[in-house]
Amino acid sequence: RTVAVVRTSLGGERFQVLKPLELVEHPAPTGSAHVLLDATQRYQTFLGFGGSFTESSAELLLQMPVKKQEQLLEAYFSEEKGLGYTWGRVHMGSCDFSRGNWSCVAETGDVELKSFTIDRYRHAMIPMVKRAEAVAKRALQLIASPWSPPAWMKDTGSMLQGGTLLPEFRAAWSRHYVRFARAFQEEGVPLWGFTVQNEPQASTPWENCLYSAEAERDFVRDHLGPALEQSGLGLKLLVWDHNRDDMFLRAHTIYSDPEAAKYVWGIGYHWYGDPRYEFWPAREGMLLHDNVRKVHELRPDKHIIMTEACQEFGPRIGDWALGERYAEAIIKDLEGWLEAWIDWNLILDHRGGPNHVQNLVSAPVIYDAARDRLLFLSSFYYIGHFSRYIKPGAQRIATASNRDSLEVTGFANPDGSIVAVVLNQKDYDISFWLQVEGKSVQTNAPAHSISTFIMEK
Repeated sequence: RTVAVVRTSLGGERFQVLKPLELVEHPAPTGSAHVLLDATQRYQTFLGFGGSFTESSAELLLQMPVKKQEQLLEAYFSEEKGLGYTWGRVHMGSCDFSRGNWSCVAETGDVELKSFTIDRYRHAMIPMVKRAEAVAKRALQLIASPWSPPAWMKDTGSMLQGGTLLPEFRAAWSRHYVRFARAFQEEGVPLWGFTVQNEPQASTPWENCLYSAEAERDFVRDHLGPALEQSGLGLKLLVWDHNRDDMFLRAHTIYSDPEAAKYVWGIGYHWYGDPRYEFWPAREGMLLHDNVRKVHELRPDKHIIMTEACQEFGPRIGDWALGERYAEAIIKDLEGWLEAWIDWNLILDHRGGPNHVQNLVSAPVIYDAARDRLLFLSSFYYIGHFSRYIKPGAQRIATASNRDSLEVTGFANPDGSIVAVVLNQKDYDISFWLQVEGKSVQTNAPAHSISTFIMEK
């Protein structure tokens, strides 16, 4: 059986197609490094990869020359030439990656939502989604997430820096989700679903709204769940939408109430909390990849989607560890029953913005306007080693490595092909045996590389 190999490495390879390998009837030598694939064992069905259509990304796209716009959209959404993204996320109302602070219902006290409008989306965000869908040759699965209700619905009177939804506006805020979904449907870009609230435990200088686990449970049970169900739009609902550290606690609280849980399709989470890359996590660590698996084990009938990831503190141009962080997280979370991965901003400028509170971060593609260049960062290539080859509908298979430094995951695609991704973050090459169906072949994972192995049916 022939094995195709594609590699990206710090040594200069970028989606480099290598000489195919031939599996032979030869067992791996006892004690040697190996990666084992068993496609007879099947786990979760994977739904796809995607990115977020923020106002900052969409408006930056329009500032670029048309050919650069087309290049970017093809790089992300073309199944043949790009990353093959099939999912997207939009913010309902403003977020930090918006041009200022705004709401879809600006008129104070408008509980009937008479002033509701999505005009803000018609200039850049919705057109970007439509163009992405044209390149993808399919409708994207779009998730919408609120960062904050309108200021007048909150106890602080501000969309920024925390605060909670006032009880008297819970019904009106629930209707807002439905109005938003209907408005997007009328524009020809129907939503797949919502998260209840972006980062409900974060009180930051930008837009947010705080919910305890009990408050989110009660809001879903008594207001939002019934409103979405009665809309007849078939919208899915994800709870939490924050980091892995407390995702089990949140899932346990909400899933323990059958009247709330019945409205919940699954849980969304973000990847933040790694003290190797961020200054704010507790030094004892808040990464907790195991919580993804534990949430699955808690309710195997529910679903899990990673809804936001980016590297903080500027664009991180030239940072190879950025890509390795992505690959490590994707592998560990896929092995923990993750079903979809949605990155944050699709494109940012050379500063890591624009951001209306200067919360500058990285994106897989950066636009250098001064030189009119698109910079494809290590994260773009490392994400692509998964998204280009693991297709929507693929099922995870059993994989195992006998070396800590060989990180691996594998999938069986709907067409019968088998895909395995092997990551080496070390400063040295690792020779190993790839074992499949009783056959094997010796290969190599160079220092700081990621390799995708593809076996056609």
